[in-house]
Amino acid sequence: MAPPRVRPQRLAHERLAQPRGRQARPRPGVVAGLPPLLEDKLRPPRLSLTVLRRRRVTDLLEAATAHRVTLVSGPAGAGKTVACASWAAARPAGRPAGIQAAWLTADAEDRDPVRFWQYVLAALVRARAVEPEEAARIAAAPPEACPHRIVAAARNLPEPVVLVIDDVHELAGSAALAGLDQLIKHAPAGLRLVLAGRCPPGLALARLRVAGELADIGAADLACTTAEADAYFAMLGIGVAPAQRDELLHRTEGWMTGLRLAAMAAQPPAAADPGSTQEILVDYVSDEVLGRQPADIRAFLLRTSVVPSLSGDLADAVTQGRGGARTLERLARENTLVEPAGSGRGEFRYHPMLREVLTAELYRELPAEVPVLLGRAARWHAAHGQAIAAVRAAAQGGDWDYGAEVLADAGAGVLWPGGPHELEGVLAAFPPERRAGDAPVAAALAAARLWLGDAAGAAPHLECARRSLPRLDRDSRRAVEPWLTALRVMEGASQADAGPGWLAREWSRAEQAEEVAASVPEYRAAGLLWFALGCARLRRWEIGAARHALARASAQLAAGSLPGLRARAIAWQALAAARYGDLAAAATMIDEVTADAVGRHPGVACPLALASAQVSLARDDLAAAARWLDEADQAAGRQLAGEPRPAVIGGLIRAQRAIAEGDTAGARAVAARLREATPAGDEPLGQVLTLLEADIALAAGERERASLALSGATGSGDAAIELSKARLLLATGDDKGALAAAQGCLDGFPGGAAAGGAARGATRRDRLTALLIAAVAQRRLSQIPDAAESIEQALVLAEPDGACRAFLDGGQAVRSAMTVLVPPTSACAGFAGRILERFDGQLPRPAVPVAGTGELPLTGSELAVLRFLPSHMTNQEIAEALFLSINTVKTHLRSAYRKLGVANRRQAIARGRRLDLL
Repeated sequence: MAPPRVRPQRLAHERLAQPRGRQARPRPGVVAGLPPLLEDKLRPPRLSLTVLRRRRVTDLLEAATAHRVTLVSGPAGAGKTVACASWAAARPAGRPAGIQAAWLTADAEDRDPVRFWQYVLAALVRARAVEPEEAARIAAAPPEACPHRIVAAARNLPEPVVLVIDDVHELAGSAALAGLDQLIKHAPAGLRLVLAGRCPPGLALARLRVAGELADIGAADLACTTAEADAYFAMLGIGVAPAQRDELLHRTEGWMTGLRLAAMAAQPPAAADPGSTQEILVDYVSDEVLGRQPADIRAFLLRTSVVPSLSGDLADAVTQGRGGARTLERLARENTLVEPAGSGRGEFRYHPMLREVLTAELYRELPAEVPVLLGRAARWHAAHGQAIAAVRAAAQGGDWDYGAEVLADAGAGVLWPGGPHELEGVLAAFPPERRAGDAPVAAALAAARLWLGDAAGAAPHLECARRSLPRLDRDSRRAVEPWLTALRVMEGASQADAGPGWLAREWSRAEQAEEVAASVPEYRAAGLLWFALGCARLRRWEIGAARHALARASAQLAAGSLPGLRARAIAWQALAAARYGDLAAAATMIDEVTADAVGRHPGVACPLALASAQVSLARDDLAAAARWLDEADQAAGRQLAGEPRPAVIGGLIRAQRAIAEGDTAGARAVAARLREATPAGDEPLGQVLTLLEADIALAAGERERASLALSGATGSGDAAIELSKARLLLATGDDKGALAAAQGCLDGFPGGAAAGGAARGATRRDRLTALLIAAVAQRRLSQIPDAAESIEQALVLAEPDGACRAFLDGGQAVRSAMTVLVPPTSACAGFAGRILERFDGQLPRPAVPVAGTGELPLTGSELAVLRFLPSHMTNQEIAEALFLSINTVKTHLRSAYRKLGVANRRQAIARGRRLDLL
């Protein structure tokens, strides 16, 4: 932090044209019997040609004067006097009608009650609110009687009068305040007050504020707007580009005096010397802010200016004093260009131009203290988990070793929540040899590049960190090495052509790092490595491994006190759990994260919404799935390197939702867009899309197209591929082949039989699908007890999660099996009934075509009777179950036999199963 060049010379008021400069010209008293008074205290200041008259602020004041009291407050130079003077100029004293304005500029001498009430009376006489003779009588009374006598005199005012008391803060702590309080409390409706000053002087205004009788115009209202800045520069004849204007407004934050100084600096060199304007700024702040403070407060401001924002605790740590919070609160109340930081945690900040002056003065007066003050700030920030702020302070103080130590301890925490851009800006202050030869610094630079999606830019920093790793001591290396491994995993996961098996070595390193972790930095490093591995596995659709890694990441990050990154890990873990089929666990994770404010961060909200959409789809709540997908789109932002791509996951869920709605054309369009955007080397995603295309074809009844799609699937033995093939075999009538494929998935599920041909990577969702395929195939093969057991197992597996979508995706064959094979005495009969209700709500009931028979389709009644035939119930029992007569049942059966082209019950059952009617 280099000190700016400062040459304090003349007083600021000698060089900065102020609209309120007064000449101390005594004039004979305006009221007989009163001593000589200063006339310029009793009239609004004359506005110079360089003062911007702002209609917006004047209108605010006009509306505010309808209240009994208006408080206009703000720091020095905010435009309070100009605003009030502009408003009063439109109401010259003595105007025959309308609101009249009386003016009094207070100063330190008005702290004497006698003198104060003399000026108040003189101002009211000038506005014709009080007759001169009455004013003389009031002035002769004791000062404590003046407020009540003024109130009595003002009761019969012919028109309202507004008494403007400018610089009212000069009266703070004086004996005059008690009488002013009485005037405010008892003033009649025709006498209103405008109190303009840097802060309320201690008047009892709370009651008026609660009653709605007080209007507040604060610093935010007085701040210059973009349109007003344009008008001001145009009035001065200064050409300012929009970008430059915005920069000036950002630097000054709309502070009118600051904008005036900035405008002076923006003029051509012949018109203004930037060094001179800097001197004027220093002089103005010294005169109007610092010069009014006691020596100890001035020293407090100088020393605490080393940080951009501070709390009372931080101020105490930097100054090694006490009472910092009270000091900051008082300075903020007094409008000394000290403001609450808006975080709601008792933090404050100095106006940028005030901090600019304070920093310059600090370097000029106490240069040897600056590194010490910055070191204290750095250690306070580090102790409170504010890594970037700690590194910034250390770098500004030139303490490179401590900055690197903070980076090593923070690990992944250095990027949360500040972000990569802020981190890169801080690390730019490090010398080049430190950025290249210090492992924690190089690792942080690599992390920032990766977080910004620049894997190529991260590579040289990763190499520098790797080469310099041996220079670290043992403890630092145990924290930094897993961090570097995590960054390499993120870099590799971001590459579409990363080959299979490349994560095995890093997985072993994560286990080793977790085993030896014994400190917060080591927990953080291990947590980041597990997080990177979990996201990499999820990108490769290795769902079981992803769940495992992300669960371990959550535990390590909790021990490392990184709630933000932990929430992100849980959000992706919830998505993995939802895709795995563990819907209850996914819902619990979603609830855990959304209950915390960190769940609203876009990096967390997006995967949470995707997980919620996946859960809703599996539970057949298609409307909710659509809402969550829209929310995921809105929350989508920058993802961390190596994280799954929300657009891909959202597209897959949208396609599956379209299939569920029977919109195979829409699903195919989504799949085509995903295929087009998939990099050529991304084999895992290509495989997922191949299976999606096969599912779409099967849903559309296009068996040849599904077979063609599956012929391109690689990785024989994969559970998802084997299940797609099983569904195709079932659709083409190869029930034995379908059953064998489904059995391979069941054997491959954890806890299944250790069959040599078991499918790999089976999830709970795969197991549920395999059980339903097996049930349909076993029923067609007349293995009725086995089919009933498979259906029962599927219901037991799905009921705790409410996973009914898999049943509906099985179509009429699953519906028929459930109707026949689930007895009313089953423990899952209630859940089965709810699924059947969903079938009835989604599938057409009136007419079912009978392909190839040339006959009319079966009616709903005929189909209902037909579906009872496999139960071997008698016609009388079927009639009783359907609340029909036995003759009606026989009529429906004869019609169904004719349409199916069969002669008896056995043939009808076989034909119905082949046509997926049963």
